Amino acid sequence: MATGEIRLPAVPGLIDEYVAMCEKIFSALGRTFSDDDVVQLRKVLQGQLDGAYEASQRSDITISFNAPVGTVLNYRVNPEWKTIEGTYENWVATRQPPLFGTEPDARIWALANEATDPGAFPVLDIGAGTGRNALALARRGHPVDVVEVTATFADMIRTSVQQESLNVRVFQRNVFTTSEGLRQDYRLILLSEVVPEFRTPDDLRKMFELAANHLAPGGRLVFNTFLAKEGLVVDGATRQLSEQVYSNLFTWDEMNLGAQGLPLVLVADDSVHEYEQANLPAGAWPPTGWYSGWVAGQDLYDLPREQCPNEMRWLVYEKRG
Repeated sequence: MATGEIRLPAVPGLIDEYVAMCEKIFSALGRTFSDDDVVQLRKVLQGQLDGAYEASQRSDITISFNAPVGTVLNYRVNPEWKTIEGTYENWVATRQPPLFGTEPDARIWALANEATDPGAFPVLDIGAGTGRNALALARRGHPVDVVEVTATFADMIRTSVQQESLNVRVFQRNVFTTSEGLRQDYRLILLSEVVPEFRTPDDLRKMFELAANHLAPGGRLVFNTFLAKEGLVVDGATRQLSEQVYSNLFTWDEMNLGAQGLPLVLVADDSVHEYEQANLPAGAWPPTGWYSGWVAGQDLYDLPREQCPNEMRWLVYEKRG
């Protein structure tokens, strides 16, 4: 007799691997499936994978099985998922701070420090998290607007703003649903560790359009994103699995199409790993225990950093006009 449970990320493109895995495990228990049994297993798995993945990129399926005495094997497939907000609420409840490090990103800090008068250099921080960048910039004297979808993060930033009397406005919402109340003259718009949560190239387009509408001429859009290196074919399974490990992967063609026709010009492209390691203050690298491998692409590919066919890059676009 045997019972067990298999938990898998909801990646519909890996259906062949998942069916083969189940067949191997069930066969090892002496329960060999007929062709009809395999067809039914595939149908059940595919339906639950599709539903879970569509609901959220933070989704899994759980295959529970029970093999009693004899030749019978019973199994059940259940989907589970969290929203992005729910995922990070869970981080706050279960992980030890600091969740994202203590220092502002070196790339963002360098761009902000180009301003001789911080008070005339307003900043928009989209997906600010715990406020690691926003609060540091406000302390330097920048007017800062924060848009954060996770309520707990927004409340944490508000508390710090009130305690320190900082010039920060906090909007708790999805910035791509409404941009009401935002300025039209930002000198810097930043998205740190946000674009890896985007699901489609349409999300890239929304980001570029927002920047084109809300940056002052000469203002900069800076964000970090995972990009496929030359030769990597980003198929459905690759894209789906990259989403599940916080590393959604885009191609340069998708990036260029997202900015096409807008007054935004790429002015800088840097490796996040190399830039942050070289420019963060002494003792601040890596910001967290997971950061170095994550930005190198190793959460998606179990390879040495130099061999990973994907990598997180800092991209900086300037608004011309």
